[in-house]
Amino acid sequence: MSIFYRILICLGLVVLHYAGFFLPLTEIFLIYILLFNPRWFRDFLNSMAASG
Repeated sequence: MSIFYRILICLGLVVLHYAGFFLPLTEIFLIYILLFNPRWFRDFLNSMAASG
């Protein structure tokens, strides 16, 4: 494997790391819940309300 391919692989890993690090997964998850109001989340909230 040439040094060029090694450098490309290393740069790809760095780019993937920073893309994953800066991606706001929590905000995307909250937007999904607010927009689509999935049944599993409503069931979760109802079970939390019933137990509390």
